[in-house]
Amino acid sequence: MDEAKERALIAQCVETIRRVHGKPPVGWHTKSSASVNTRRLLVEHGGFLYDSDAYNDDAPYYVQVAGTPHLILPYAFDTNDMRFFDSYAFVRGSDFAGYVIDAFDRLWEEGARQPKMLSIGLHTRIIGRAARVGGLAQALQHMQAKGGAWFARREAIARYWLKEVPPR
Repeated sequence: MDEAKERALIAQCVETIRRVHGKPPVGWHTKSSASVNTRRLLVEHGGFLYDSDAYNDDAPYYVQVAGTPHLILPYAFDTNDMRFFDSYAFVRGSDFAGYVIDAFDRLWEEGARQPKMLSIGLHTRIIGRAARVGGLAQALQHMQAKGGAWFARREAIARYWLKEVPPR
């Protein structure tokens, strides 16, 4: 995408969300592929605490963007209800639950040594179907039973990370 068009689109998205939601977004995730300019344009626009245009880790981290530390909250496609459609990796709610539980258990174990974050992508039109939503309930019950897992929106994670693990 042309840089000027992308800049204008970011501004338009921010304004639309501000108008509809009452406040601007503090995070960004590009639905399709981000461009080589996206992070810089977000930093230039201002107001963004983080972006989630990375799929490479299970914990937040910082990158330098135009000389400024910028927080990345990685996203995950594997623990995402879109897998009910993309390649049909999940067919039943229990498929989703089993996969998410396996991911959680591994990250829970690794989290004893260093912070970990499990990103679960949900869409009401997908997970909200009668045969699927029970899988989400099963996964959430498993996580709650561990005790001590923090269920948080990305904004809360970003604010925590910026305060408790500031850039060096």
